[in-house]
Amino acid sequence: MRILVTGAAGMLGSALVPTLVAAGHDVRPTDLRVDAPAAWGAAGPALSKLDVRARDDIATAMRSFRPEMVMHLAAETDVDVCESQPDHAYLTNTLGTKFVALAVLDAGIPLTYISTAGVFDGKKDEPYTELDEARPINVYGRSKLEGERLAQLIVPRTYVVRAGWMVGGGAKDHKFVAKMLEQLGAGAKTLYAVGDKLGTPTYAPDFARCLTALVATGSYGLYHMACLGRGTRFDVARKILDVLGRRDVRLVEVGSDHFKEQYPAPRPRSEMMRNLMLDLQGLNTMRHWEIALEEYLSEAFADLRASTPA
Repeated sequence: MRILVTGAAGMLGSALVPTLVAAGHDVRPTDLRVDAPAAWGAAGPALSKLDVRARDDIATAMRSFRPEMVMHLAAETDVDVCESQPDHAYLTNTLGTKFVALAVLDAGIPLTYISTAGVFDGKKDEPYTELDEARPINVYGRSKLEGERLAQLIVPRTYVVRAGWMVGGGAKDHKFVAKMLEQLGAGAKTLYAVGDKLGTPTYAPDFARCLTALVATGSYGLYHMACLGRGTRFDVARKILDVLGRRDVRLVEVGSDHFKEQYPAPRPRSEMMRNLMLDLQGLNTMRHWEIALEEYLSEAFADLRASTPA
């Protein structure tokens, strides 16, 4: 297929674009930024500028490329930015999705919309499935949930795919794992990680492979796509130190209040997800998060392995 990808220069796009290309698709990656991820290589497709908040930009891209599917990744994913700038969040995540969906409807093609585990309120003790009601507790979650609803309302053939705590992307990673690695790279000897928030880490390359297979099925609908297993931020940090052999670094478990000033937006107690709809259709190829994280660290951050006596 000819596939137009929005928000392609981010963490997920850095894994998804080469995966789609390897599967034989003709890919047109677009983003607000035009610095292509290093993961694409010199032979990767050229990155075009597209602002999903501008309907003229979308129309131009659709007219010039004539895609057979649009994968809509573009979003404001910073939870605290969304909370402090709700108009920006709704313009980008909700109206931007509406504009893309309307263009897709006019073209008569399918849409894939990437959403988030952040649409849940976090009160459930077990992992959320696609059958659980979404009740977001922050602006980010609400803006993404409204995007889900508009995508499905406007485009009959839509995949809505919710990701968990995204991991991967190397230099494009600005999430929790990247922040832990940045501290290690800066020589930190003590790390602090929250132990009262549960989630399901999601390795971008695994997600890219699973998504590429899903969109080939024609089985449209709502999906969860996270790695297997569950854990807290503290569990993830402990795994990082274990894989890198960093026994010289002390890890301290703290509550969410420890970072309240730095991350003021409310966050769900749990964002754990189970890929029920993938499981039922035999389409779940996501690995356990600890296996995927070990692969990521070993391949991309071997330089951070223990270099001082343990």
